[in-house]
Amino acid sequence: MMADDACNSGDAEEIEEIASFMAQGLGYLQFPDENPDSCQIHRVHQLVRQIDRFAYEPSVLSIGPYHHSDANLQFMEKQKWRCLNYILKLNCTKSLRDYLLAICDLENQARACYCGDLKLDSKGFRQMLLLDGCFLLVYLRGTYGVSRVTKAATQQSVIPDDKVHEKEYPAEPENRSLGNSAKPKLDTVHDIELGIVDANNQSSDDADFSSCRENNGVPWYHTFALLDLFLLENQIPFFVIRKIHEVLVGSDMGNALGENVSNYIEENLQYFAGSFGTNERPIDFFNLLHLCHMYFKPRKIWNQSNHAGPQFRGYFFNIFCNLCNISHTDGEDELSLSRNQQSKFLHGGQVIRWHRAIQYHEAGIVFKKKEFNGQTTHSLLDVTFHDGVLEIPCLSLDGHMGALFRNMIAFEQTNPHVGNYVTAYVMFMSQLISRPDDVTLLAQRGIIVHFLHSDKVVSVLFTCLTKGVVFDFMGDFYLRTICRRMEMYYQNRVNRWIAWLRHNHLSNPWLGLALLAGLLVLFCTIAQTVLAVLVYVDPT
Repeated sequence: MMADDACNSGDAEEIEEIASFMAQGLGYLQFPDENPDSCQIHRVHQLVRQIDRFAYEPSVLSIGPYHHSDANLQFMEKQKWRCLNYILKLNCTKSLRDYLLAICDLENQARACYCGDLKLDSKGFRQMLLLDGCFLLVYLRGTYGVSRVTKAATQQSVIPDDKVHEKEYPAEPENRSLGNSAKPKLDTVHDIELGIVDANNQSSDDADFSSCRENNGVPWYHTFALLDLFLLENQIPFFVIRKIHEVLVGSDMGNALGENVSNYIEENLQYFAGSFGTNERPIDFFNLLHLCHMYFKPRKIWNQSNHAGPQFRGYFFNIFCNLCNISHTDGEDELSLSRNQQSKFLHGGQVIRWHRAIQYHEAGIVFKKKEFNGQTTHSLLDVTFHDGVLEIPCLSLDGHMGALFRNMIAFEQTNPHVGNYVTAYVMFMSQLISRPDDVTLLAQRGIIVHFLHSDKVVSVLFTCLTKGVVFDFMGDFYLRTICRRMEMYYQNRVNRWIAWLRHNHLSNPWLGLALLAGLLVLFCTIAQTVLAVLVYVDPT
């Protein structure tokens, strides 16, 4: 009995020790004010990373703890310190200690946004958040107009030499806008706030920037830095930047920060993503990749019932199908079918692969570049299908677009609650342009504009984008109705016959006239034969 009691006592102590250790782990994982809709900043899984490692790793700029200690990314660290110095000089009533105290309050909440153990200790993590937050605040024009807000406070402070600061860091003109810059959009930076000013007005504090200039006056690394901002692993929670901005100007201008950042991102992604209306720009987002994802999200999920074809066309088409004993299912019937019934209708109950653009073209589907007619709200993902016409917004591709797609797909895969819009679009396009001739067809229609080596490179790019991606082709996604309608259009034999006739006999006006003449001769011959038979049967 005594041995059993000793054993039980030892087990109890061991269990108590294990419980204490696990309680510490649970306390580490607790997220204050946990929100199920918040986005986590994940690392890319090794199986996915090995497909294209360079698409997920920053080139020149490290943001956040995952790549903080990378020796190849230390070049931009000096710029972060310059931005911190600029923030401190914008409002001399706030000291460095005020910003550190604000960051200290957010440390646990910020740590909980990252998955896995972080190598940075508390001191290094706070410093990283402050430096990265100040850099992003300045780089993304988050301080636009701040000089006008803080000037009065600075004049009332114990440091009266406000003109000195204005000389060292000139305030941005009130009429300055992002769209007025003649530089390429991907190279647009906050020239004044980063110290990149005109050579005639360059101050001594900006002299060390001149060695980084290119011919257009913009450091070459800003192009790569902007692309690094949208990497999945290169993020910090945006509430850190909001907190720094709040310390700088107070809480009254919270919405102005989101509007300025959204405006900057829209200007630099306008050829790739889309745009919102003036009063519709998102101001509440978790990080910059989440904001970028919002710009790609389709503005309105397409409803097939709102795009039914003309009634008279469907009426005569159904009559023709009945006379020819051809099965036909219209859009309303398709919407009422269940998933199993639709798949059975399409291919004997088996899930089939979507077809290529050339195949759909041969079946009569017309590919057209979607025009927005001056609408201020649109997205690259706004694909519609109506009456045999598939409208796709123009997709501009360069050497960086693949990495942007990869990171947004990884963002959706690791945060399923944000939706799978980009994943569905890439899957759809990868099936549509799986061969170079498909890319050629869409390029001729103005749907794809690329600056890559060949059409084959474009098709290979989209094929590689789908590797390592989990996607349910029979599940719910925003292009599901369009894909079903296109497949049913493709399977209809009448559509194929009409398309064959149009492509082979009506593409040339002379062939069309010859066909029309042949039909007229055939009609006259039949009429003459019928009249001859009637005269023979009834001579009277």
